Amino acid sequence: MIIATRNRLIHGYLGVDEDTLWSIIPGGVPELIKLLNTLEAEAAL
Repeated sequence: MIIATRNRLIHGYLGVDEDTLWSIIPGGVPELIKLLNTLEAEAAL
């Protein structure tokens, strides 16, 4: 999910469709937060 979001935003697919962006946020952001928390915990070891 996050990679698909990155590809849509970074690779310049003729602009960003706001409806697409807002449909991705509810699932993508919580997933990203979990990954960041995991990385933070691993870095603290």
